[in-house]
Amino acid sequence: MGKAKNLNHRSGTRLASFRTPLFASMEIVGKLVDVLLYTVPAAAVILMGYLMLKQYLDHIKRAQDQDWKQRQQKHYMPVMMQSYERLIMLLERIHPESLVFRVHKPGMSARLIQADMLKVIRDEFDHNLTQQLYLSNEAWSAVKAAKEETIKIVKVAASQSGENADGMKMAESILKLVSQMDKLPTEVAIDILKSEFRKRMRS
Repeated sequence: MGKAKNLNHRSGTRLASFRTPLFASMEIVGKLVDVLLYTVPAAAVILMGYLMLKQYLDHIKRAQDQDWKQRQQKHYMPVMMQSYERLIMLLERIHPESLVFRVHKPGMSARLIQADMLKVIRDEFDHNLTQQLYLSNEAWSAVKAAKEETIKIVKVAASQSGENADGMKMAESILKLVSQMDKLPTEVAIDILKSEFRKRMRS
């Protein structure tokens, strides 16, 4: 009888020791489920709030960008337009034929006309240096190239006229060189400026 009691006691002890980890694991799982029941809805609410806030902030940013573009166009476009106008005027003023009629005066020597023409070209260009801020690199390069090529035309005409030639001979040499060219550098640059300006107005 005593042996039976001891046996039952040992069996119960083993069963209890076997059940304890199992029950403990079930309790942990139950707690995790409880935690998830609370945290998952909270996380969903937080995520929804984040998405709504992000959407709102994106809307505000788009509105601000649009407002900035409108203000920029309002103030920037007139300045940009004026820049193109000034540079086209510059190119018209340094056109070789225009230089002849602007600079040449009776009694001037070829050397003096050359010096005055080169001064006019450089002064006109230097006066409009800041206009490059509103142009593309291509357009500004065309303006610079027009200036340099016009300087070359003046120097070649002076060389062809002779060292002691008078102003009339120099003027004739320039006009002759111009007549031999299909398109002058200043005219090429003007076409580039006009084309770029039209593209910007359409965009």
